[in-house]
Amino acid sequence: MWKRRRTLTVLGIVLGLVLLVSLNTFAALELGRYRLDLTEEKAYTLSEGTLALLERIDEPIVLRLYVSRAVREKSPFLAAYADRVLDFLEGYAEASGGRIRVEYVDPEPYSEEEDRAVGFGLQAVQLDAETTGYFGLAGTNSTDDVAVIPVLSPERERFLEYDVTRLVYRLADPQRPVVAVLSGLPINADPTRQFRPWRIYELLKDQFDLRWLAGEIRTIDDDVRVLLLIHPQGLSDVTLHAVDRFVQRGGRLMVLVDPHAEAQAMRQRQPGMAETASTLERLFEAWGLRYDKDRIVADPAVARQVQVPLSGGRAQVVDYLAWLALTGERLNRTHPVTAELERLHFSTAGALALAEDSGLAWTPLVTSSPRAQMVAADDLRLFPDPFGLLRKYRPEGEERVLAAVIRGRFPTAFPDGPPEGAAEEAEDGDAGARAETAAADEADGTTGGAAEATVIVVADTDLLEDRSWLVTQQVLGRQVELPIADNADFLANALDYLAGSDVLVKLRGRRVAFRPFERLVALRREAEQRYRAKEQELVQRLEELQGKLRSLELPAGEGEGALLDPKLREEIAKIRDEILETRRELREVRRRLREDIERLQATVRFANIGAVPLLVALIAVGVGLVRRSRMRRRAA
Repeated sequence: MWKRRRTLTVLGIVLGLVLLVSLNTFAALELGRYRLDLTEEKAYTLSEGTLALLERIDEPIVLRLYVSRAVREKSPFLAAYADRVLDFLEGYAEASGGRIRVEYVDPEPYSEEEDRAVGFGLQAVQLDAETTGYFGLAGTNSTDDVAVIPVLSPERERFLEYDVTRLVYRLADPQRPVVAVLSGLPINADPTRQFRPWRIYELLKDQFDLRWLAGEIRTIDDDVRVLLLIHPQGLSDVTLHAVDRFVQRGGRLMVLVDPHAEAQAMRQRQPGMAETASTLERLFEAWGLRYDKDRIVADPAVARQVQVPLSGGRAQVVDYLAWLALTGERLNRTHPVTAELERLHFSTAGALALAEDSGLAWTPLVTSSPRAQMVAADDLRLFPDPFGLLRKYRPEGEERVLAAVIRGRFPTAFPDGPPEGAAEEAEDGDAGARAETAAADEADGTTGGAAEATVIVVADTDLLEDRSWLVTQQVLGRQVELPIADNADFLANALDYLAGSDVLVKLRGRRVAFRPFERLVALRREAEQRYRAKEQELVQRLEELQGKLRSLELPAGEGEGALLDPKLREEIAKIRDEILETRRELREVRRRLREDIERLQATVRFANIGAVPLLVALIAVGVGLVRRSRMRRRAA
């Protein structure tokens, strides 16, 4: 009996091992193309934009993954990441239907493969004081075009699909849309950055054929797909007329204006030297677009936190109502430009509105909360005061539109003809446009341009600057830029939308590295709100008292005791006691805040680390008890 049981047990174990090996072999051979993505953001599922691009590829593309043996030997962490990258690329190639081929290359030192990696533009990774290696991706097409990711950083693993798809996009579609840029900010050559362009400009240059405009513009070339105006200041009527004609003939326009461009103010030698606001007043007025260049949106519901230096070398974290972090329902989830974005950072932005009788279609893209307040831009242009904004804050109960899409037949801003100095051919064009417009008006009773146009207007320009959406970290001995907001994606999505491209729009929304613990942030803000009001009250009273002391004059020849009478000394002592009491209350609030945060963190750790193993152990114990009970009943 025991021998039979032992034989059956051994046979069962052998058969179990055979079954396990067989299932693994079958899964590796037949089920490799099937995947189950259980992550919240579907991080391992190819997006619609990627699949659309793979269907459009009409020439073979080779992706070469370069991973040096030294990378694997020196860093098990990088070796594991390299395996994940290779697995992703193989799935990517399989989804392309054979149009993409993946090659794994180990560029040994002083080999031809290493020379080829250097020729592609891959960068060596410093693994230790004496060892370097390569860990990058190079792609080529049938016409020998090359696109590379110089270093595959683990810090950008969440952005891997975007990086690869952008690389493939450049190889599969070399004819990039022409985007003409007219900018009042030095995004293409910033003197404060040793004439290096802003990062957002470099990203757009990889995707679009950027054509830089300068000076007085008389005409916009016919091959321009999108016209991008950034912080337009002091444009002449001739240039405005060229923009007007571009829109009249159905062109696509994106314009970014600002009531206070901090990027421009920071680059002035002296604050207040020049105007920092921008507008297209003549065009906006003709279109029925309402925008006040002297008013800024302040919103505590979406305010970003900043550190404000205090006396004694201390600093306090406070909500700056003019710097906005817009997430969730503040972004239009039904429009392709913002549908999959997670977070946008705006700074000292204005508000937009469209007149009801404009006859144009109006679609808001980014809005404030109903708690927003419009404040004077002059209060922030020279000496921004976060505490002052908080003291003066009064909610207005109205959402403010920060960015919007406008579509339709736009009325001309030059109904009496082109201004003096406009291009001669512009007059003929305008005459033809006016004739077409008149015929269309007679037919349907509307007013507008000769063709439907699409315009995206954004009431902020600071969202383009690096500091608004990027942080820099040291990774593998290199400076790696990581996005903390989707500002670059927003601009690229908008230009894609205007250019008519649908390949990358739905791909970018997942590429945010900043994922705060929302409950922890809420706890901190709740604690701050409990002590900030009283603290500000005391600061204001202290300032008033100091003003009174400064107004007193010390009589000549008398000691310091003659300066303060007993009542004033008593008042000062009382204020100092109140300050000490407030500080004690502040310490108590922060102690309670730490307790709440630590309690929440402990709960999260237990749920992630202890709850699942405990559940599995309980299930195992339960199964064991059931089996033992059954065996006892059989024995009885």
